[in-house]
Parts: sequence; structure tokens; C-alpha cells
Amino acid sequence: MPSDPQITKPSIYIPPTEEQLRDKRRRTTFTILGVFIALIGMTFLENYFLQAQSASSFGNNITVLAVFNIILILLFLLIVLITRNLIKVYNERKSKIIGSKFQTKLIIAFLILALVPSILLFTVASKLFTFSIGNWFNLQIEQTLQYSMDIARDYYSGLEKRALFKAKNIERFINSQELYLKLKRDRLKALAQEKVVEYDLTGILIYDNELKPIVSEIDSSKLSSQTRLNYSELIQKSIDGEGVTEIKMTHGESLMIVVVPLTETLDGKISIWGYILTLNPVFKSSLRKIETIRNTFEDYQQQSFLKLPVSANYYTTFLLITLLVLFSAIWLGFYMARGITVPIQQLAEGVRRITEGDLDFKIGARATDEIAILVDSFNTMTRELNEGRLNIQHAHEDLKRTNVELDRRRNYIETILDNIGAGVVSVDKKGTITTFNKAAEKILNLKNENVFGSSYHDAFDFSYYQAIRKLSKSMNAQNKESIEEQIELRVGENNLTLLVNVQILRGATRKYRGLVIVFEDLTHLMKTQKIAAWKEVAQGIAHEIKNPLTPIQLNTQRLKKKYYENREDFDRVFDESINIITQEVEGMKELLNEFLRFSRMPTPNPRPTSLHKIIDDILISYSEHDKNLKIKKNFDPNLGVAHIDPEQIRRVFINLFENATDAIEMGGSIHISTRVLQKEKIVRIEFSDDGAGISPADRDKLFLPHFTTKKRGTGLGLAIVNRIIVDHNGSIQVRDNHPKGTVFVIDLPYFPIVLEGGNSSGRKLHPITSS
Repeated sequence: MPSDPQITKPSIYIPPTEEQLRDKRRRTTFTILGVFIALIGMTFLENYFLQAQSASSFGNNITVLAVFNIILILLFLLIVLITRNLIKVYNERKSKIIGSKFQTKLIIAFLILALVPSILLFTVASKLFTFSIGNWFNLQIEQTLQYSMDIARDYYSGLEKRALFKAKNIERFINSQELYLKLKRDRLKALAQEKVVEYDLTGILIYDNELKPIVSEIDSSKLSSQTRLNYSELIQKSIDGEGVTEIKMTHGESLMIVVVPLTETLDGKISIWGYILTLNPVFKSSLRKIETIRNTFEDYQQQSFLKLPVSANYYTTFLLITLLVLFSAIWLGFYMARGITVPIQQLAEGVRRITEGDLDFKIGARATDEIAILVDSFNTMTRELNEGRLNIQHAHEDLKRTNVELDRRRNYIETILDNIGAGVVSVDKKGTITTFNKAAEKILNLKNENVFGSSYHDAFDFSYYQAIRKLSKSMNAQNKESIEEQIELRVGENNLTLLVNVQILRGATRKYRGLVIVFEDLTHLMKTQKIAAWKEVAQGIAHEIKNPLTPIQLNTQRLKKKYYENREDFDRVFDESINIITQEVEGMKELLNEFLRFSRMPTPNPRPTSLHKIIDDILISYSEHDKNLKIKKNFDPNLGVAHIDPEQIRRVFINLFENATDAIEMGGSIHISTRVLQKEKIVRIEFSDDGAGISPADRDKLFLPHFTTKKRGTGLGLAIVNRIIVDHNGSIQVRDNHPKGTVFVIDLPYFPIVLEGGNSSGRKLHPITSS
């Protein structure tokens, strides 16, 4: 089916390969190194140019420059990254890649959240800075500093004037007294001592014009003797004839030194013959305050010149910081959007791949928090789906192999069912016929297509249906899983003898699944067996009849011979021969009577009878007949009244007793026991003796007519026993008795019967049915 050309499927984000990620990490490393080198270079260059232009402290502040450059470089990098990401987002939206719209919304949200507080912060900071600058460069402050500076200058000027005045007075006094260097050294020293005290000086020093000291009068209480001052430079400044003043700071002491040249007039020319230095004490605190006022005033004037550059610098810094915050928010939006949209895009790609049948797909995107849980859950789902698919494939292959094997077995079973001679019919729990082989078609004269899939109520004739129902009820009554019986069934115009086996079908959980019915047509076999049996019986009877005929013939010939010879002992021979002939005729008559009884065995007439009473009556008669016979019995007290034919069952035990007494020796023993098997619903009678036993070769022929191991036996006794037990729906088996003898095991159906009103023989009987 062609797709609609107007509908375009969204594109899928393709994650970078490992090689691309390595290249990206390599580029990032080089970029960081380049930025670091550029930062250092820019900082030192700016510091160099600022130092060349101005000696202000601001220009020398490398930290400020470094921070400024860092902000500038970060801003530049953010602009580059954001521009690049904006182009990528635009291309992704244009290509309709999944997650691009969400990414755009997230970036806009971050931008709005960062823009409002950033602008507000920038505005407030600008106002505060403007106010601070205005207060900083206030006119009143400037005037106050100016007045302070004027006062300091006046104070310093007054100190200089007073010191210079004192020095000039001393110089005039020396000139007026004409105290020349070589003649009046003592007078100069005395004058120095006097003036030190008078003017409260620290000391007076007088040097000649060669700068050699002439007088040195120092007040040791005001100046330490260890103080060494170099006055040569100061004296050199006064060579032009003017007085010079200078303040010196030494070892915590402050001195204002005044140098005044000493002159004389010779021939109308003024010449310097020496120098006088006065050391005037100055308060150190006053000097420090004056110095502080001067430095403060100079700094203030210097900063006044930098008012506009400083304001511009701060405004620029605030603006850069604001832009840095904004662009950082945008970049953070890009970063977080990538962290969310890339896994979502890969999830979409994974869903598409899964729908195409690729269950080996795995999301490799790195994520955190709930996105990581989602990615892990998706990978777990794909792994489990892949494992499930593999399991399904293996199960499918196993199922195919199983189906092939089942088909092979089914064909094999169908081949067997179609080729065996026994009819096989299976019925499910609903009564529907599920199997009907060819032998069943032939035996029951029904077509498979007419009965297969139909209910057996509808497919079978009433006689078939009743036969199955009868066997099923009998099986349920005996609480058995299977039953086998020989039935007579009329099919069309033929009467068939069928051996039917009904087996309950159960599943693995022992749940009822239906029935399987297997039946064999024994009609021809029965006819053949009957003919063979009659032949065998006829041969046996002929043989048994032939045996007495020989002595009859011999005795007749003997009588004839004695009669013609007219012997004296004819009467004796006659009596003997007649007795022998009579005995042989009686034997022949008994043989014929036994055969008639076997061939005319009547149908059993079951009625409530005490099995123990029948056995006890027989035991009494045999124990009285043979006092040496040991008889033991072990009766089950739970055995009550059974539903049997008493005459036929009595005949069974008489035959068994006859065989046992013939087999055992003098003083032998017979043991008979009964036991009720409630689960099987049977009564088991075990009849054992310690006689000669039966050989294994004769055991299979033991119940055949005319088979006997006795010299004078007819071979019909055990055949009659077997016939009676089978007619009672029972069974008889024979086994060896240890250490010697034989055991006959008889199983008869047993349904307990309760007599209403006790055990009176005239009361009505009701069978007890078990649940």
C-alpha cells in the first residue's frame, strides 16, 4: 500500500560514533589549552599597556584583568557555542527530528527564567554603583580634602620658616661676631651649645667649605649617638647660597634639617667659608598625618581622573556578567535539552528498530535520574524481548520438531491401526468418536466418515450402545480403569463373538479424557477352537472308551474260550470276567456322565449366599472322611453374604478338594483363606496344599478339557472349575506353593449385601453400592 506523500515521518537523531566522540574530546582539549594561553597573554598585555599609560593601582591589578578576561573569553565561547547550537536546533526543526521542538521550548524557558532576574539584577546593581560613584566623588569630600591639604601645607611651611629663621639668626650672629674658622673654633662651639638650648634644637653642625666638620653639637637626649646622617647631598644643594630644608626620618626620630651657607666678604666678593646645619625636632605623628593627607589627596585627584573609565569598566563588567548569566542559561538549556532529547530520540529510534524486528538494538546514551531509569528499562525490555524471541524461536523449532515427531508417530499409529486386525474406537469425555480404524469398520459394518466426529449415541445401533454402556457400568461398579469381556453381538445377519477391552483414558493430571475400546472378532477363532476342542474331546473320549473296551474284549474272549473248553473253573472265570466287564462299563458310564455335565453346564443362578458356610460344610465332610488330613482356614470377618450360585461354587471347592487330597501324601495339609479387597471390589480365595505340585509345562494346559495327570482321571474337573469361575465374572490362577505344593487363587466380584431385619433367610436383600 503506497504511503501518503503529504505525510512525512519525523527524522531520528543519529548518535555520534565512537570515533566522532574521540575527535570531539580532542578538539575540546585543544580549545581549553588555547583559551588558557589566550587568557594569560591578554592579561599580561593589558597590564603592560595600562602600566605604560598610568601608574594607578587599578592598572596594576592583574586579578581584575584576569577576571575581566575570563568573563570576556567565556562570553565569547558561549556566544560561539550558542550560535552553533541554535543553527543545529534550526536544522533539526527543519528536518523535523524528534525532540527538536521540546528542545526549543526548554531553551526558551531557561532563557526567560534567567533573563528576568538578570536584567533586574543589572538594573539594581547599576543604580547602586551610580549612587556609590556619586558619593565617592562628592564635591564636599573634595573640598574637605583640599582644605586639609592646605592646612598641612601651611603647617609644613611654618615649620620650614621657623627652622630657617633660627638658622639665619645663627648665621648672622656668626658673621657679626666675625667668628672665623681658624681663630675662633672655641667660640663657635660655645655659640652652638648656647643656641641648641636657646632654640630647643636637636643639634648644630658647622662644616667648612671642604665639608669637613668644625663643630658638632648634638643633644644626646634627643638624638641617639648611633644615628648616622649623610649631609653631603643636602649641603651640595645649598652651594648657590640659599638655605635648604629637608626632613629626615631616622630610627623612629623625625628631624627637619636646615642648611645655611656661611659667607664672608673679601675685596668686595662674597665667598662661602662654611655651612651651618640645624637639626630641628619634628613630631613624627604630625608628619605621618601630613603625609597621609597628602597621599589621600593625590589618590583622590588621580581617581577623579579615572571616574569615567572606572564607571565604564564596572558597567562593562556588570554587562558582561549579565550576558554571561544569560548565555550560560541558554547553554545550560541546550545541555539539559540534549540530556533529555538525545535519550528520547534514541528511544524513538529504538522503538522504530524494534517495530522493524531489530531486537538487538541498545541505547548507549548517557543519562541520569529518571531518564536513566527509562533508558535502563528500555534496554532491559529489549534484552528480555530478544531473549523471549530467542526462546520463542527455540520453542518454535522444538515445536516443529515435536510436530514432525507427532506427525510421524500419528502416521505410524494410524498405519498400525489401519493394519491391525483388532477394531479400535476412542471416545472423548463428551462422547464424540475420535478414532475409528478400518478393522472397526469391517467388524461393525460401519463407515468411518459416517461415525467419525459423531456422538457414539447417534453413530452406533442400540445393541452396540447397550454393550458399551454395560461394560462401562461394570467397570465403574468394580472401580477399575479397564475391563475385558467376551460378548455376543449381532451385526447385520451375523452373530459375532467379540473380545472387548474398555480402557479409561486419563491425562497427565489424571483427569478423565474419555474411553478407548479395543475389540477382536473371535467368531472364526471360537468356531475353530470349538472344532479343535471337540476333536480333542472326541479323541480323549475315544481313547478313554477304548481303554475299557480292551479288558471287556479280553474277558469276553476268555469266557468264550473257557466255555468251549468246558473247564471246571468256568464259574469262577465267569464271575471274574462279568465283574471286570461291569466295572469297565460303569467307568465308561461315569466318563459319559462327566462329559454330559461339562457340555450341559447350566447358566449360573446367583443369589445371596454365605461363601464361608459353603466352604465349612465341605471342610467338615472331608475332615471326617480322612482323620489324618490337616485343614487350616483363615477367613476374613468382613466377608458377608456374596452374590453367587451356591451349587456351582460348591462344585468348584469339591473339585479342588478332590485334586488336593489326591496330590498330598499321608498327613498332608490343606490351607484355605478368604480376603475382601475393598478397592478392587473382589473377594480373593486362596486354596493351597503341600502335595507334589504342578510342573511349569503342564500349568498352561491345566484348565483345558480332558487334560489330566491322574491315571484314572477324566481331565474335566479343573475345566469345569474354570468354566464356573468365568461364568461368575471371576478369574482363577495357579502358582507354586513354597516349599512345595500348589496354590489356586480365585477372584470373584464382591458386592456386600445387607439383610433387612437381620440375617433371616426369608427377608428381602439389597445390594450395597459404594460411592
